[in-house]
Amino acid sequence: MPRPSRGLAAAVALASLAVLPPGASAAADDSSGAAQHMPLGPADLQTVAQAPQTLAPGVTYRKFVQGQASDLWSVELEIPRPGGKSWQLGNRTYADALVRDLAAQGFTGRVDSWQVPVLTGGGGFLYEHRVRVGQFDPNGRADADRLKGRLESAGHSARTVYTAQDGFPSTGPWQVRVVTVDPTAAVAFKAVHGQDIRTTQSVRDMAAAAGALVAVNGSEFDIDSPGNENFSGHDGDPEGLYVQGNSLLSEANNGRTALLLEGAGGRVRVDEITSRTQVTAPDGEVRQVDGINRVPGRIRGCGGTGDDRRLDGKGANPEARPWRGIMCVADDEVVVFRPEWGASTPPPRPEATGGVDVVMDGNWSVKEIRPAGGPIPAGARVMQGIGAGADWLRAHAVVGQAFKPGTGITDSQGRPVTSPTLSAVAGGGPALVRDGEVMVNTVANGMHDAVYGTPTRAVIERHPRTLAGVTAAGELLLVTIDGRDPATSVGVTVQEAAEVMKWLGAKDALSLGIGGDTTLIANGTLYNRPMDSWTASAPTERKVGNAVVVVQK
Repeated sequence: MPRPSRGLAAAVALASLAVLPPGASAAADDSSGAAQHMPLGPADLQTVAQAPQTLAPGVTYRKFVQGQASDLWSVELEIPRPGGKSWQLGNRTYADALVRDLAAQGFTGRVDSWQVPVLTGGGGFLYEHRVRVGQFDPNGRADADRLKGRLESAGHSARTVYTAQDGFPSTGPWQVRVVTVDPTAAVAFKAVHGQDIRTTQSVRDMAAAAGALVAVNGSEFDIDSPGNENFSGHDGDPEGLYVQGNSLLSEANNGRTALLLEGAGGRVRVDEITSRTQVTAPDGEVRQVDGINRVPGRIRGCGGTGDDRRLDGKGANPEARPWRGIMCVADDEVVVFRPEWGASTPPPRPEATGGVDVVMDGNWSVKEIRPAGGPIPAGARVMQGIGAGADWLRAHAVVGQAFKPGTGITDSQGRPVTSPTLSAVAGGGPALVRDGEVMVNTVANGMHDAVYGTPTRAVIERHPRTLAGVTAAGELLLVTIDGRDPATSVGVTVQEAAEVMKWLGAKDALSLGIGGDTTLIANGTLYNRPMDSWTASAPTERKVGNAVVVVQK
């Protein structure tokens, strides 16, 4: 694959910043007060740092800048193949055929190819091929857009791309923003959502409502986007674990990495988490609860109770395996709704059978049994069942009698993590650092292709990312790395993100939301540049499902 020249664009402006010398991989200041080279791009790139800014006693903000634009704008074409179309293929034949068709139309196409490591099934590599036309310098997006228009007029499906996204070696630029919270700071760490769980709100608005000093985006969520077959109909529903004030508000995609705040075992922890909830009926019968605050039969991210299957048809899921961003479905479920969900329970998905709501008060005493879909009274709980789950509720719910709930949230060693003040959010990506060393567990977090076992694009491509971690001294690190903008920051791969967190001194770290979610608010001000796409014209604050906040006591 051709690599671009490093001299195609001016370097990032360095006004008001101090230039720091290249060096080994550590973020700590040396005896002269100079930080060392960030582990991004060639070792000869200069690291540039703003003077630390104190947001509150024990809470510090730093910004690091490094590199300059040298990648290229191009136009990528959808590759026709039997049975449909795809942006990526393991077969070079269809890519070469498209290049020949382009030549017949007067366009010069090329095939950019690279190997993707296979994570499952015995190792090895799989080739990926993409067909692209044109190469324009970092200031040439308008030229690429014009070429895209010509290609679309010629009957092709096309998109404008910037090659830094591919994940190959780059010179950047990068902007890394770091909030460090000392363990002795008079603050509390929390996870918060907006008006309700089933809808989204900007990080800025959630920070304001919480009175937060600092806020970043938290879990990934059930985002509504064009052509998203995985959308459940409730934009904002967290994917996986979400705990607020020791209340489980969204069940875990069991085994995925999560950020734990103010829980048992320390103020900040990173670990793989499992949740289990069951209810005991008035007659003593026990049933596992399949979900908390989500549409019954729709498990975004999978990793549920074991009877779910992938909506895309790529198999059953007998081991309750997580799959990031994938919707699993099930026919027989019981899901608990709390008032935090919203004003009413959802109607069952169309293919579900026998939907029923059991409405209970705050003590789980049954007040009403009704068809599924209706108001959630103030302070109430509602169990909604479909299929065999609905049959079980009808058989065991008695008006005036109470169910007994039980919930356990445990770490990778099976130990409880709950405390009266626990907050937690699932990562949007894998673990990054464990015991001070890079440790990326993409398979455990469902970030690989179900057929080929290759890492997903979210792993190998550069994107904006929000990261969190804890140092050996107990400091909370909240980090945003901007992306999708050749003029300021191109983003990082998962591996690069892990190296940055190790460089910053993290003992344990994980990735939270990525892409357009990435947002940092401090003292009510937007500190970073959230970008929805490489072709976005300006930063845009996306509404998200929840946020991690730092609140002064």
